[in-house]
Amino acid sequence: MESYQDYYQVLDVGYNASSEDVKLAYRQLAKRYHPDVNAGDRDKEEMFKLVSEAYNVLSNTDKKASYDLSLLLGLYEDEKSRSSRATKARTQPQYTYRPPVSVYYSKLTYVGMTILILTLVASILLVPIGLSRYSSSYHYDKGLEYYQNEQYYAALNSLERSVLDFGGKNVEACLLAGTILSEEYGQFKYAIEYIDRGMEAASSDGERVQLLYSKGLYLRGSADYNGAIEQFSKALELWPQYDSLYFAIASIYAFNLDQYENAIIYYKQLQADGKKFDEANYGLAYCYYKLGEVDQSARYINKYIVNYGINAEAYLLRAKLNAKQGDNQSACEDVKKASRLHSGEAENLVKYYCM
Repeated sequence: MESYQDYYQVLDVGYNASSEDVKLAYRQLAKRYHPDVNAGDRDKEEMFKLVSEAYNVLSNTDKKASYDLSLLLGLYEDEKSRSSRATKARTQPQYTYRPPVSVYYSKLTYVGMTILILTLVASILLVPIGLSRYSSSYHYDKGLEYYQNEQYYAALNSLERSVLDFGGKNVEACLLAGTILSEEYGQFKYAIEYIDRGMEAASSDGERVQLLYSKGLYLRGSADYNGAIEQFSKALELWPQYDSLYFAIASIYAFNLDQYENAIIYYKQLQADGKKFDEANYGLAYCYYKLGEVDQSARYINKYIVNYGINAEAYLLRAKLNAKQGDNQSACEDVKKASRLHSGEAENLVKYYCM
């Protein structure tokens, strides 16, 4: 696959380096490798070009963001490739014939050797495990800190190290990495891969529900609507009381798949047993509007506006319902409200509803 030049290593700066750090490193290296002070030295001339190229990318906000993502994904694919090759190598059967040798020890020798072996095994296993868990937590905390400071590339690098350390923060690290990749870079494919890695480390139903819910969101973001519903449904089997899962499924049926009857079933589940889930009222109003049931739609949209407050889409939908019911004055008032909330569709409809 394509190999990515690490410009951070070229300039000898950290992945979380500030723009001033990058500029200072560039100036120092540019002086060292500049052709004017290294006449005839082709290696230093090439190094000067590479340093300039690195600075050109890392000093530009847009270029840096694009480069950070490409570097991260390139390194991630390399890591997967190395891991795959190592796994294959480990699983290759090796046959070596060794002739049997009979050795006899006293009972006291057996006891002593057993104690020694158990002590060595405990040291070999427990010390690295403890260090690995500490390292995993440390890198997760650093990743979280970078994320909060909007240093997303540095955050992803720390989170990847947290996952590789097989510690107690693997699930949290995978969830946060998925959030960054999906929300900041729009990379749903790689976000889903992190979620799958998190599933391998999940040890409780609560963690699995979070991972399944996130995977459903990323599948929806990549337009795999049926796949998203499948993940949300699996999560519901583990946690039937999780209202956001019903809402997510209903929203896909309503706004992505145009399966309004199915959407209504899930929206109404959110209102069962006296639950208060105001967003479901808008979904129900929208579905009934699409099904041509004007009175039902009007009932739910009025309830939504009363309980939820100002919303351009809600005013626009009520304006359309008022127009269908012949109440042009109310339709005009609502479409103006939606227009004041910067609804482009409402601005276009004002001239039709307010003649």
